Amino acid sequence: MAWRFLPTWIDLESVSIALHLPARTTLKRTGVATLSTSEKSASTALRLTLAPTLLRVAFDPYLVIDLPPPLGDMGLQQVEYDFRSGAMTTNVFYTGGLVRVGKGSAEDEARAFLRGLVTSTPIAIPPYDPTGDTDLVLTVRQVLANLEGEGAGGAVVRGATVAARLKLLGELVAAVGPDGVRIPAGATIEARVDLEGSQAELETAPRVQRIQLDCSSAVLRKAGVDQADVRRFVFRRGGDIAVEDVHPLGSLGKAAGAESIVRLFAALTTGGGAAALDPRRLQPTVVEGLVKEEIARALRPALLDWVRQNATAVQGLDLWKVLGIEEGQGVA
Repeated sequence: MAWRFLPTWIDLESVSIALHLPARTTLKRTGVATLSTSEKSASTALRLTLAPTLLRVAFDPYLVIDLPPPLGDMGLQQVEYDFRSGAMTTNVFYTGGLVRVGKGSAEDEARAFLRGLVTSTPIAIPPYDPTGDTDLVLTVRQVLANLEGEGAGGAVVRGATVAARLKLLGELVAAVGPDGVRIPAGATIEARVDLEGSQAELETAPRVQRIQLDCSSAVLRKAGVDQADVRRFVFRRGGDIAVEDVHPLGSLGKAAGAESIVRLFAALTTGGGAAALDPRRLQPTVVEGLVKEEIARALRPALLDWVRQNATAVQGLDLWKVLGIEEGQGVA
């Protein structure tokens, strides 16, 4: 499914934002009831998930609907909003107490909480199609601003995690000359981005601490030849790159043990140091580490070049600052 705010060769299956709230953070008070995060966990993840047909707000661990004795307390696990019909479904349950009443009212309050999140956004008027919302980033920002108005924002938020599942409808190539990475059409990517900052900073000037990309296939090319399939990339603030789950391809993949890893390293390196590596004297894990370091070095110029070309792609954000990279660093 094509999303108008994304290139046509990317299919976004879902995206979620998790805000981390401290224990006993009060989100809402209604009469004698208090809606707050649990005291049994140091923090609660408030996760907003956006998919083509729904918005889900989930809590891990569940929120506590605190009522005075002898009324039984309740828990709120999640609320879902159907974009097509505007229907809302809740997961509310009793957690204890002698007198179990008021579940219907609690469900009504949970729905009111969600309505408060989508107010003043296109989401509030069904049917809504997020794939056709050209201002989807602004819509999500407004939802986050409404969340602060509901009592879950402000100074208590100290970071967030953004996760997304993507499918490539076309081939993606990031390269400098004959070297780089090729991700084939049809590949799936699961991304996790750890952000730092208060809610206001997350809305306007987020700071990326770590990005993890898990790919079904990402082919590393050296001198125009496919050398290895890399399944996991880790980017850290400042532009450092690490790779994990590396699989040699072609003739390199037919060899076994340390020999295949040394041959891969020799194929990747541009210097003559690999010739001195003796597979009889090097442990496979040691050489594998060298291979991964060499791959990371090969990828870094491609990353920096991509940032240079797309530094202002997202309106209001500077990717150099978001990723903590000095502008122009390592780019000719």
